[in-house]
Amino acid sequence: MKKRGIKKLTLISGLIFVISFFGIGLRVDVFNTKAQEADLSIDELNRQIDEQKAKIDKLNDQIAEYNKNVKSARNEAANLQGQIKFLDNQIAKTNIDISAKEEQLQVTELEIKKIQLEIARNEAMIKRDREQLGGLIRLLARYDNKNYIEILLSNETFSDFFDQVKYSEDIQRDVQKTLNQVQELVVNLSNEQKDLDAKRTQLMDLTNKLEQTKSVLGDKKDDKTYLITETKQSEKKYQALIASLKKEQAAANGLVGALERKIRAKLVSDKDARFNALGTAALSWPLRGPITATFHDPTYPYRSVIGEHSGLDLGVGMGTPVAAAEGGYVAKVALGTKWYGNYIMIIHSNNLSTLYAHLSSVGVSADQYVSKGQIIGYSGSTGFSSGPHLHFEVRSNGVPVDPLGYLP
Repeated sequence: MKKRGIKKLTLISGLIFVISFFGIGLRVDVFNTKAQEADLSIDELNRQIDEQKAKIDKLNDQIAEYNKNVKSARNEAANLQGQIKFLDNQIAKTNIDISAKEEQLQVTELEIKKIQLEIARNEAMIKRDREQLGGLIRLLARYDNKNYIEILLSNETFSDFFDQVKYSEDIQRDVQKTLNQVQELVVNLSNEQKDLDAKRTQLMDLTNKLEQTKSVLGDKKDDKTYLITETKQSEKKYQALIASLKKEQAAANGLVGALERKIRAKLVSDKDARFNALGTAALSWPLRGPITATFHDPTYPYRSVIGEHSGLDLGVGMGTPVAAAEGGYVAKVALGTKWYGNYIMIIHSNNLSTLYAHLSSVGVSADQYVSKGQIIGYSGSTGFSSGPHLHFEVRSNGVPVDPLGYLP
């Protein structure tokens, strides 16, 4: 018959086995099943992501091809058919660009789902390991209630003593191992949460870019419609239109530049108190909307026949409020011009001025001061414009500069 120490060892061994198998083991089996299911879902999402990326690669190849066509067609834009061909290629390219962005949106949404699954899996693993850690610590505490002298005296032989000590050491190793796993999983979970936040930000950015690209597409279609309507597909009328636009563009640009220099010089020489009180100019956006044409935009449809695009086009609906980008002196309010349509020019400090064109209506008069953010007019499609938008210029010493260099 075994001695008391051997019975205790057998009892403790049995207790470890029971707790490990029934208390922890069953939960581990349940977790492993769920983990396998999560792995299968993640694998499926990875497969779908790869498929979407392959589609995007093909679309990008098509976009590159259309870029070549657009560049080639631009050189032929001196005649009506060449200009229409140029616009058609831009429209086709923009359509494909929209498709590519829609596919990228799907990729990002799939990546978010994948990260969410990984987060859920890691949270479950942390819960499992903490439960296992609790069980191991409770077992270890039972051993720690006795010192090794008591354990030695309660066993029949040194062999029994070392077997029991080994159980204690094994539990301690398991505790440390599980603790390390929990710490690693917590770090992974934190990183995945950051990845999820980054992907959500990326999704919002892609959504905004998609809406902007759709606005650009509408702009290009309007350009084509306007061109066909104005020329009635007559080469003679097209050439007359281009000649007229060149003349109007040059005249408007010269007038605005000369007027600004004249008025600025007068304000300085008269020592106008309100003008001198203007602080350092720090421009803000006159309104919020997708940029449909940039400064010196290489895709500007009339670039090869008229010249560079002198500002930003912001695609907004008819009647959108337009705010002064900075406080200043209203130097010019013009109505019904052929190039800018209805427009407002404001002179600021730092030798800067801003111009707001194609307005449907204006809400200020020349020779008055306006404050930053004050509503000065409403967007429209007057003058040389194929659809509602705001043409916004920034000028330094009377010369157009890129507004994006001055906007936050």
